[in-house]
Amino acid sequence: MKPLYVAATGQHVGKTTSTLGLVTNIVEHGYNVGYCKPVGQQHLYVEGQMIDKDVTLFSQILGFKIDGSLHSPVVMARGVTQRYIDDPSQFQFRENIIRASVELKGQHEMVVYEGTGHPGVGSVADVSNADVAKKLNTGVIIVVKGGIGNTYDRLTLCKSVFEQRGVPILGVIVNKIFAEKIEKIKHYLGKRLEEDGIEVFGYIPY
Repeated sequence: MKPLYVAATGQHVGKTTSTLGLVTNIVEHGYNVGYCKPVGQQHLYVEGQMIDKDVTLFSQILGFKIDGSLHSPVVMARGVTQRYIDDPSQFQFRENIIRASVELKGQHEMVVYEGTGHPGVGSVADVSNADVAKKLNTGVIIVVKGGIGNTYDRLTLCKSVFEQRGVPILGVIVNKIFAEKIEKIKHYLGKRLEEDGIEVFGYIPY
């Protein structure tokens, strides 16, 4: 099965919970699924390894032993940006991500990658969500926050970053919708997305 990259239009849109739902659903269908957070920001230490905090959640759900080099190959900790700009040669971010991808593909039938922040996060170190998705040859599902005009505008901005690099947009998940607005959003946002040929994989209430 082809790998999948889950991105979002920004922080706190529900990317992690949406990814968790996708992963558990695929597992329930009988597939051996691997998880990776290629580029992390908020981190903690597990057995001396600096890893993105979301990795711990997925390790509990999927039952894997955390290996930072596989599940969290790049962590943009405080000060890394400045050090990268001073001397990029001291970092092997892209190589580490590719190495993790190759190893995970060998262990699993499918790998789901979770992005960080909006699509441009990591650009300063040449590992934006769009750059990584391109390197990993994945399709992308974008998680957007429930709404109509603002949601569509943000989606347009974000998907253009992936499209610029030739990364296919598989569809969107519309998340955090106030219950009383679900039908209206399904109608208006759904109609606009259908006109663009963008598939909606789900409308999820707040």
